[in-house]
Amino acid sequence: MKNILKENLARQVVRWLLLAMLVLYLLTGFGITQYRIVEHVTFGLLTKNLAFNIHNNLLIPFIVLLILHIYQGAKESTKK
Repeated sequence: MKNILKENLARQVVRWLLLAMLVLYLLTGFGITQYRIVEHVTFGLLTKNLAFNIHNNLLIPFIVLLILHIYQGAKESTKK
């Protein structure tokens, strides 16, 4: 029972982190191409250079979370 709870918690953590990463990835990508709009909406917090740096550094964590998400889904589907 305890192992199932840990698996469910891990699955939920990966899902939410992947969702947050995806939203941040899209926002920073938009911040690179439409930097005037994004700088205005974020009150100057997300500049074009900052968006570019964040966007470039998100690739590896995004891929790792995506692989974990796929692995968890494949593991769950083989149980049934």
